[in-house]
Amino acid sequence: MMRCQMQGRSRDAICVGVTMILVALATAPTGAQAPPETRGFTNKQFRYEVALPVGCRHEEGPGTIDAVCATDFDAERSAVVSNAGALVLAVGAEVVAADAGKTLAELRQRYGEAGFKEELPEAICGEADRGRVKISNFKETLEDARIVYTADVVCAEIKFLQIGERRAAVRYFIGPDVRYRLVARAPTEDFDKQRETIDAFFASFRLLPAGK
Repeated sequence: MMRCQMQGRSRDAICVGVTMILVALATAPTGAQAPPETRGFTNKQFRYEVALPVGCRHEEGPGTIDAVCATDFDAERSAVVSNAGALVLAVGAEVVAADAGKTLAELRQRYGEAGFKEELPEAICGEADRGRVKISNFKETLEDARIVYTADVVCAEIKFLQIGERRAAVRYFIGPDVRYRLVARAPTEDFDKQRETIDAFFASFRLLPAGK
Protein backbone atom coordinates (compact mmCIF):
# COMPACT_ATOMS: atom_id res chain seq x y z
CA MET A 1 0.00 0.00 0.00
CA MET A 2 1.27 3.47 -0.88
CA ARG A 3 1.73 5.90 2.02
CA CYS A 4 2.29 9.65 1.75
CA GLN A 5 5.10 10.66 4.11
CA MET A 6 5.13 14.38 3.33
CA GLN A 7 4.26 17.06 5.81
CA GLY A 8 2.46 20.35 5.20
CA ARG A 9 -0.53 21.71 3.34
CA SER A 10 0.48 20.29 -0.08
CA ARG A 11 0.51 16.74 1.27
CA ASP A 12 -3.16 15.89 0.57
CA ALA A 13 -3.12 17.37 -2.92
CA ILE A 14 0.01 15.47 -3.89
CA CYS A 15 -1.34 12.19 -2.48
CA VAL A 16 -4.58 12.59 -4.42
CA GLY A 17 -2.63 13.28 -7.60
CA VAL A 18 -0.38 10.25 -7.17
CA THR A 19 -3.39 8.03 -6.44
CA MET A 20 -5.16 9.21 -9.59
CA ILE A 21 -2.08 8.46 -11.69
CA LEU A 22 -1.82 4.94 -10.26
CA VAL A 23 -5.51 4.27 -10.91
CA ALA A 24 -5.16 5.53 -14.46
CA LEU A 25 -2.20 3.26 -15.11
CA ALA A 26 -4.01 0.27 -13.66
CA THR A 27 -7.08 0.80 -15.85
CA ALA A 28 -5.36 1.92 -19.05
CA PRO A 29 -6.07 -0.23 -22.11
CA THR A 30 -3.38 -2.70 -23.04
CA GLY A 31 -4.00 -2.54 -26.79
CA ALA A 32 -5.69 -5.95 -27.00
CA GLN A 33 -9.46 -6.15 -27.07
CA ALA A 34 -11.28 -8.58 -24.79
CA PRO A 35 -13.13 -11.38 -26.62
CA PRO A 36 -16.77 -10.52 -27.39
CA GLU A 37 -19.81 -12.66 -26.63
CA THR A 38 -20.04 -15.69 -28.91
CA ARG A 39 -22.48 -18.39 -29.96
CA GLY A 40 -21.84 -21.82 -31.38
CA PHE A 41 -22.40 -22.95 -34.96
CA THR A 42 -22.59 -26.64 -35.86
CA ASN A 43 -22.25 -28.14 -39.32
CA LYS A 44 -23.53 -31.71 -39.16
CA GLN A 45 -22.77 -32.51 -42.79
CA PHE A 46 -19.07 -31.74 -42.41
CA ARG A 47 -18.96 -32.61 -38.70
CA TYR A 48 -17.52 -29.52 -37.06
CA GLU A 49 -18.53 -26.82 -34.62
CA VAL A 50 -17.11 -23.38 -33.92
CA ALA A 51 -17.94 -20.34 -31.77
CA LEU A 52 -18.23 -16.93 -33.46
CA PRO A 53 -18.93 -13.43 -32.11
CA VAL A 54 -22.63 -12.58 -32.02
CA GLY A 55 -22.07 -8.98 -33.13
CA CYS A 56 -20.76 -10.03 -36.55
CA ARG A 57 -22.40 -10.62 -39.92
CA HIS A 58 -22.62 -14.38 -40.44
CA GLU A 59 -22.44 -15.68 -43.98
CA GLU A 60 -23.08 -19.40 -44.45
CA GLY A 61 -22.57 -21.59 -47.49
CA PRO A 62 -22.08 -25.28 -48.26
CA GLY A 63 -19.56 -26.32 -45.62
CA THR A 64 -18.59 -22.71 -44.82
CA ILE A 65 -19.31 -20.11 -42.17
CA ASP A 66 -17.78 -16.62 -42.16
CA ALA A 67 -18.07 -14.01 -39.42
CA VAL A 68 -17.47 -10.50 -40.77
CA CYS A 69 -16.97 -8.16 -37.82
CA ALA A 70 -16.71 -4.42 -37.31
CA THR A 71 -13.87 -3.54 -34.97
CA ASP A 72 -16.28 -2.85 -32.09
CA PHE A 73 -18.50 -5.88 -32.87
CA ASP A 74 -21.54 -3.63 -33.30
CA ALA A 75 -24.16 -5.62 -35.22
CA GLU A 76 -25.35 -2.70 -37.35
CA ARG A 77 -21.83 -1.74 -38.39
CA SER A 78 -20.89 -5.38 -39.00
CA ALA A 79 -23.88 -5.72 -41.33
CA VAL A 80 -22.41 -3.21 -43.79
CA VAL A 81 -18.63 -3.38 -43.26
CA SER A 82 -16.60 -4.65 -46.22
CA ASN A 83 -14.71 -7.92 -45.88
CA ALA A 84 -11.45 -6.13 -46.70
CA GLY A 85 -11.82 -3.69 -43.82
CA ALA A 86 -13.21 -6.09 -41.23
CA LEU A 87 -12.06 -8.84 -38.93
CA VAL A 88 -13.02 -12.00 -40.82
CA LEU A 89 -13.18 -15.37 -39.06
CA ALA A 90 -13.84 -18.11 -41.59
CA VAL A 91 -14.23 -21.88 -41.63
CA GLY A 92 -14.41 -23.88 -44.85
CA ALA A 93 -14.77 -27.62 -45.37
CA GLU A 94 -14.67 -29.72 -48.50
CA VAL A 95 -14.61 -33.37 -49.42
CA VAL A 96 -11.74 -34.26 -51.73
CA ALA A 97 -12.71 -37.55 -53.34
CA ALA A 98 -9.16 -38.21 -54.52
CA ASP A 99 -7.98 -38.28 -50.89
CA ALA A 100 -10.29 -41.08 -49.79
CA GLY A 101 -8.37 -43.85 -48.08
CA LYS A 102 -4.99 -42.14 -48.31
CA THR A 103 -2.49 -42.45 -45.48
CA LEU A 104 -0.96 -39.43 -43.77
CA ALA A 105 2.26 -40.01 -45.67
CA GLU A 106 0.35 -39.96 -48.97
CA LEU A 107 -1.54 -36.82 -47.95
CA ARG A 108 1.71 -35.10 -47.01
CA GLN A 109 3.16 -35.98 -50.38
CA ARG A 110 0.06 -34.71 -52.20
CA TYR A 111 -0.09 -31.36 -50.38
CA GLY A 112 3.02 -30.71 -48.34
CA GLU A 113 4.49 -27.35 -47.40
CA ALA A 114 4.97 -26.22 -50.99
CA GLY A 115 1.39 -26.97 -51.99
CA PHE A 116 0.02 -25.32 -48.88
CA LYS A 117 2.01 -22.14 -49.44
CA GLU A 118 1.15 -22.07 -53.13
CA GLU A 119 -2.55 -21.94 -52.31
CA LEU A 120 -2.42 -19.16 -49.70
CA PRO A 121 -1.96 -16.03 -51.87
CA GLU A 122 -5.19 -16.59 -53.83
CA ALA A 123 -7.20 -18.23 -51.04
CA ILE A 124 -6.34 -15.76 -48.28
CA CYS A 125 -5.45 -12.54 -50.08
CA GLY A 126 -7.20 -12.88 -53.42
CA GLU A 127 -3.78 -12.20 -54.90
CA ALA A 128 -2.42 -13.95 -57.98
CA ASP A 129 1.07 -12.48 -57.56
CA ARG A 130 2.86 -14.73 -55.05
CA GLY A 131 5.56 -12.07 -54.59
CA ARG A 132 3.06 -9.67 -53.00
CA VAL A 133 2.20 -12.07 -50.19
CA LYS A 134 4.46 -12.78 -47.22
CA ILE A 135 4.17 -16.18 -45.53
CA SER A 136 5.95 -16.91 -42.25
CA ASN A 137 5.92 -19.16 -39.20
CA PHE A 138 4.92 -22.27 -41.15
CA LYS A 139 4.36 -25.25 -38.89
CA GLU A 140 3.25 -28.84 -39.41
CA THR A 141 1.72 -30.99 -36.65
CA LEU A 142 -0.56 -34.01 -36.33
CA GLU A 143 -3.96 -33.72 -34.67
CA ASP A 144 -6.85 -36.21 -34.64
CA ALA A 145 -5.12 -38.31 -37.33
CA ARG A 146 -4.90 -35.28 -39.62
CA ILE A 147 -2.03 -33.17 -40.84
CA VAL A 148 -2.34 -29.61 -39.55
CA TYR A 149 -0.57 -26.78 -41.34
CA THR A 150 -0.43 -23.32 -39.78
CA ALA A 151 1.12 -20.09 -41.02
CA ASP A 152 0.96 -16.32 -40.77
CA VAL A 153 0.19 -14.34 -43.91
CA VAL A 154 0.56 -10.67 -44.84
CA CYS A 155 -1.48 -9.44 -47.81
CA ALA A 156 -0.05 -6.38 -49.54
CA GLU A 157 -2.20 -3.28 -49.96
CA ILE A 158 -4.16 -2.89 -53.21
CA LYS A 159 -4.04 0.82 -53.85
CA PHE A 160 -6.44 1.05 -56.78
CA LEU A 161 -9.11 -0.72 -54.72
CA GLN A 162 -8.23 1.30 -51.60
CA ILE A 163 -7.56 -1.88 -49.64
CA GLY A 164 -4.85 -1.58 -47.02
CA GLU A 165 -2.39 -4.21 -45.86
CA ARG A 166 -4.00 -7.16 -44.09
CA ARG A 167 -2.67 -9.87 -41.80
CA ALA A 168 -4.00 -13.37 -41.38
CA ALA A 169 -3.51 -16.49 -39.31
CA VAL A 170 -4.27 -19.71 -41.17
CA ARG A 171 -4.84 -23.29 -40.06
CA TYR A 172 -5.52 -26.22 -42.42
CA PHE A 173 -6.65 -29.69 -41.34
CA ILE A 174 -5.83 -32.25 -44.04
CA GLY A 175 -7.47 -35.66 -43.65
CA PRO A 176 -8.52 -38.59 -45.84
CA ASP A 177 -12.20 -37.67 -45.53
CA VAL A 178 -12.63 -33.89 -45.24
CA ARG A 179 -10.29 -30.94 -45.60
CA TYR A 180 -10.83 -27.94 -43.29
CA ARG A 181 -9.50 -24.40 -43.62
CA LEU A 182 -9.63 -21.85 -40.80
CA VAL A 183 -8.71 -18.23 -41.45
CA ALA A 184 -8.62 -15.15 -39.22
CA ARG A 185 -7.85 -11.99 -41.21
CA ALA A 186 -7.95 -8.28 -40.35
CA PRO A 187 -6.38 -4.98 -41.40
CA THR A 188 -2.81 -4.93 -40.12
CA GLU A 189 -3.48 -2.05 -37.73
CA ASP A 190 -6.32 -4.02 -36.07
CA PHE A 191 -4.90 -7.55 -36.06
CA ASP A 192 -3.05 -7.48 -32.73
CA LYS A 193 -5.95 -5.65 -31.05
CA GLN A 194 -8.17 -8.63 -31.94
CA ARG A 195 -5.66 -11.28 -30.88
CA GLU A 196 -7.75 -12.67 -28.01
CA THR A 197 -10.80 -12.97 -30.26
CA ILE A 198 -8.71 -14.69 -32.94
CA ASP A 199 -7.19 -17.12 -30.43
CA ALA A 200 -10.64 -17.90 -29.02
CA PHE A 201 -11.94 -18.60 -32.53
CA PHE A 202 -9.21 -21.15 -33.27
CA ALA A 203 -9.56 -22.73 -29.83
CA SER A 204 -13.32 -23.15 -30.26
CA PHE A 205 -13.08 -25.19 -33.48
CA ARG A 206 -13.84 -28.85 -32.86
CA LEU A 207 -14.27 -31.85 -35.13
CA LEU A 208 -17.28 -34.00 -34.34
CA PRO A 209 -17.36 -37.82 -34.40
CA ALA A 210 -19.17 -39.47 -37.29
CA GLY A 211 -22.91 -39.69 -36.68
CA LYS A 212 -23.06 -36.60 -34.44
